[in-house]
Amino acid sequence: MEMKVGLAQTGDRRENVRQSMELVRDELTLKLADQVLLKPNFLSSTNQLASTHPDAIRGVIDFLLSTDTPPKEILIAEGANEAFSGEAFQNFAYTRLANDYDVPIHLIDLHQETAWQEETIYLADWETYQVRMPKLVLDCPCTISVAVAKTHDVDVVTLALKNMIMGTLHQDDRVKMHGYLTHGDRQRPREAQILNMNLTRISHHLSPHIGVIDGTVGLQGNGPGGTNTVDLDIAVSSADVFAADAVATKAMGFNPWDIGLFQYATEIGLGIGDLERIQVIGTHSLEEVAMLFEPHQWIDQQYQWQEPKARDYLRLQA
Repeated sequence: MEMKVGLAQTGDRRENVRQSMELVRDELTLKLADQVLLKPNFLSSTNQLASTHPDAIRGVIDFLLSTDTPPKEILIAEGANEAFSGEAFQNFAYTRLANDYDVPIHLIDLHQETAWQEETIYLADWETYQVRMPKLVLDCPCTISVAVAKTHDVDVVTLALKNMIMGTLHQDDRVKMHGYLTHGDRQRPREAQILNMNLTRISHHLSPHIGVIDGTVGLQGNGPGGTNTVDLDIAVSSADVFAADAVATKAMGFNPWDIGLFQYATEIGLGIGDLERIQVIGTHSLEEVAMLFEPHQWIDQQYQWQEPKARDYLRLQA
């Protein structure tokens, strides 16, 4: 089966996102529901470059409201890195969104959630750990991850799938996805081996129904934060988050098949990360828009993600 990905390059962030979704309208509308949850990426509550711009969210909402059965309620939910609850929503002017549209829009701080579902992940020594996933996200009939095109310090790139998982898990559990109890304990390349495996496991639950990546301005080098920008001027969207992420990865100058997450997910049928099985739809080809992002300084160790035992642990048999 071939998966479709919309790719837009218009010169405007909001229109990039809207048009990338419009290009795969038929596939996306099958996933929509009366309630839709948008998951931005707030890596930082003060650095807009590292976080989802409100105009990218506007592009998504513009598309949603243009469909034959627009949502009756939109949730914008994130477990942000911030000093106080709602800081990122406030600093990035998300609080204005509710006034821009007739549909009810609710801003939700996932750190305030109290209902969680647990799932097993593995630490670097193969000990198990139970991470907590918010019931609010798990129970939502339609979720859309709206990510930023950025390089990463462990997994080469961080895009729509990783945004959905790492930004919704309980904050205390996120570092454990790397295989270690604290950030100070993390070791390379072991954490790349464990993180790719754990992301695959949790994606059984937390894969968004739709993946959107805003690459209007991407971040390169020692991401996922900082100010080392690339004017890529694209957005990509798909009903398969792995396909959307694979296309964005290639547009950033990297080969998705060199990254464990794409191989694992494709092998076990979670999604399609193989570019040979993806149809890119747009006025520009993937080759025309691609730019070479400066990789993270640890990229050679990130490519050492191969763990011989990992495939025994990818499915939720534990």
